[in-house]
Amino acid sequence: MRSLLTILVLLGCSSVMGAEQIPPGKEILYFDRSKMGVVTFMHQMHSTLQGVNCTTCHHTSRGEGQPEDCHNCHQPQPQGDVPESAAAFHTRCRGCHQYTVDSGKKAGPVKKCTLCHIPPVNKKK
Repeated sequence: MRSLLTILVLLGCSSVMGAEQIPPGKEILYFDRSKMGVVTFMHQMHSTLQGVNCTTCHHTSRGEGQPEDCHNCHQPQPQGDVPESAAAFHTRCRGCHQYTVDSGKKAGPVKKCTLCHIPPVNKKK
């Protein structure tokens, strides 16, 4: 299973196409369902500068219309054979970042949680 996951991540990271069209208002995404803090995802940057194909993350897309939101399939708890959101994102995101680093290139974080998860600021009353 782990080998299959690794192969899928590697294939997804290596499938580079031209800049994909990001819908207006979706250039930066905020995932606020995490207990560790909001995750900010630079959607446009990954598509344009990094050349990541939409289907790398939107792996169930058929190429027609807008891809579905990740959380439409990936819930906080596993749903049948669909992994929970945290496991899916950690596998996809950290896996691609690690593959990129292992290839000798700069990439996003792979180990320090708070580089993606921004903990809420405690406000003093």
